Amino acid sequence: SSPRSRGDDISRRSKSAGAVLASHQRTAPSERTEMEEDTEPVQDNPFRRRTSRTGSELEARVRDLEAMLAQQAEVLQHLRKELSVVQRDARRTIAVLQYNVLASYLGQNTQPWFLYGADITPEQRKQVFAKFYERDDSGRPKNSWPAYAEGILTPAQIAAVDRRDEVFRWSFRQYKLLEEIRQLNADVISLVELDHPDTFERALADEWDLVWRKRPRQASKDGCGVLWRRSKFRLRASRGFDFIDGEDDKGREKRDRSCLMVILEWLSDAMPLVFLSTHLAKDPDDAKQTAIRVRQVTQIMEGLTEFTQAYGAAEAPVVLCGDLNAKHFGEIRGIARTVWQVTGTPLHKFLWSASDVPTGPTSITNARHCRIDAVQFLCSQLEVLEVREMPKLPPGEVIPNEDHPSDHFPVFVRFRLKESYQMHRELARAWLQCVTGREKVHPLTEGELHYAFDFFDRDRSGSINRHDLEECCLDLRCNVHAQVQKVLLDCFPDNEIHYDDFVKAYQVRLNHERVRSIGDLECAFKYFAGERQVLPVGELERAFREITPIKFSDDEVKEMIGRMNLPVGQECVDLHRFCEVVCQASFPQKDRRKFSVPTDATGESRLSRRSNTKELCSRLNRISLNLLGTDHFHAGDFGASGSLNQRDAEVWSLTSLTPRQGMRTSLRCVAEEVPPKEQPIEKAEHPQVGARRLITVRTVE
Repeated sequence: SSPRSRGDDISRRSKSAGAVLASHQRTAPSERTEMEEDTEPVQDNPFRRRTSRTGSELEARVRDLEAMLAQQAEVLQHLRKELSVVQRDARRTIAVLQYNVLASYLGQNTQPWFLYGADITPEQRKQVFAKFYERDDSGRPKNSWPAYAEGILTPAQIAAVDRRDEVFRWSFRQYKLLEEIRQLNADVISLVELDHPDTFERALADEWDLVWRKRPRQASKDGCGVLWRRSKFRLRASRGFDFIDGEDDKGREKRDRSCLMVILEWLSDAMPLVFLSTHLAKDPDDAKQTAIRVRQVTQIMEGLTEFTQAYGAAEAPVVLCGDLNAKHFGEIRGIARTVWQVTGTPLHKFLWSASDVPTGPTSITNARHCRIDAVQFLCSQLEVLEVREMPKLPPGEVIPNEDHPSDHFPVFVRFRLKESYQMHRELARAWLQCVTGREKVHPLTEGELHYAFDFFDRDRSGSINRHDLEECCLDLRCNVHAQVQKVLLDCFPDNEIHYDDFVKAYQVRLNHERVRSIGDLECAFKYFAGERQVLPVGELERAFREITPIKFSDDEVKEMIGRMNLPVGQECVDLHRFCEVVCQASFPQKDRRKFSVPTDATGESRLSRRSNTKELCSRLNRISLNLLGTDHFHAGDFGASGSLNQRDAEVWSLTSLTPRQGMRTSLRCVAEEVPPKEQPIEKAEHPQVGARRLITVRTVE
């Protein structure tokens, strides 16, 4: 139909609807009511219908949401339990990073330790360094670039150095540094030569928190920073201090470097972790600087002892990271150990029990190619799982470059925290190896000896009997024959080992040749003596004054030398005597064991029957004399009877039964068929020669 016809139809329908409405209005009220009742279902109010429907829908929706919330609460509770398990397991591992980021104000190719682009000789570089370190009367640098190179380098060489400065720009390096830190993704990070802490804190704020300490020298803008993953650790305490390197001509303290220490807590169980970041004195090749670095290390150990005791973390795992500026870490460790060993002052066990993480060279420049960045840790509490390999550079390549934004490579290490039972078991094994074996061992502290004794003392009776020793050897997986265990117990009164004798046995068997860190002391002696085989006592005293903390007086240094118990009139010390007296000066420091002393039926204290040191030493040495390399028959004659018998054979096997990695070895000594009477051997040139006539050793893998 046409539009006009459709419009007429709509008009007619509107008039018809109006007529119906008018008729309805003229109807009587009663009739209207009746009609409204009859037509109510047809003319329902849309608003009322919508409100009723909306209310019921809301109630249903609320019930659904409540059910969903209840279900989500159950899921969250389950996730919390799973997260707790994950956190408990995750705390057993920790990834640490040591990185010298090369401070922006030091990252210039014009610095004497770089000078890339100019092919200069070592002698020229030495001359440049000499002019670079010249100072005026006020102590400020006398020469700047290129003044300290003029007259030594040619104008062409100076121009080549200026052209090679692009990779040193901070605007380029800072992003590469942050990218590398994020890629390594360590839990705890040590950044040294950090002079833009705010930049790093903002850029890494999504995952890590940071504390920073500036170097004390006013002209130095950098310092040490420590970052930790917020989702894994929280900060319990932090402390920083400046090293006192000596005094100037006017009696003022010289301070240049610093150390930053933090105690972190695992979120899962609040267990503490001690972490140190430091940067020691410069120039690894300068012997004078070595003395300063030793003095700094002694201050670190003293500060670590006080810090951990103040915050209840003396037994916590310790990790030390830093740029130590030393080619031989054992040298400065050994010298520092010498100082504190002779002082007799209680010190943190980290000084004696710390281990290095092995890496390749960490700094490769035209001036040096060596490992000076270190990650050290307590091996009794942490074990290494992963060490990131140092990048391999093409021959002649140096850093920083386009790929490596610092003159140091980052050192990344992943550790696993040893559980307490594992640590105590290893301490017990260390005691057994020391008393019955011949391996080099780390010295155990007094607290560690307590843990080792408790591991052996299975029933906590205060003594170790034959059953305790047997059970412990099984737990330690040591293939020690039952007869050998009996021979060991025969060395002690009543065939039981009390704590006093437990410590005595350890002391008499831990001589200086058995200490694993004796190599560090040998390095210390070489530092003192140079190329000489002996060291005059007077020179040793002067050297001690150079390396001891500044607070030590001359009288205290003399007292230290006196503790070495040198024979009267002896003017020189050789290497053997030096290591011997240092190790025996104060270690191990013994304390009284606090437990009740049992008595027998007669009321006699067992303490009165415990062996004296000399007697115990004699008995234990009879067991291990063959390990000392003597060339006498008596090394195999443990009973000192002038003959070798079955008992001697059994005792001989004792020190050959320590476990070896990768195989389980069982040695069994069996006497050959010989007449019942003991056979004397008078002309044996070596203990094994005589022993072969009686003993057959079988190895079972």
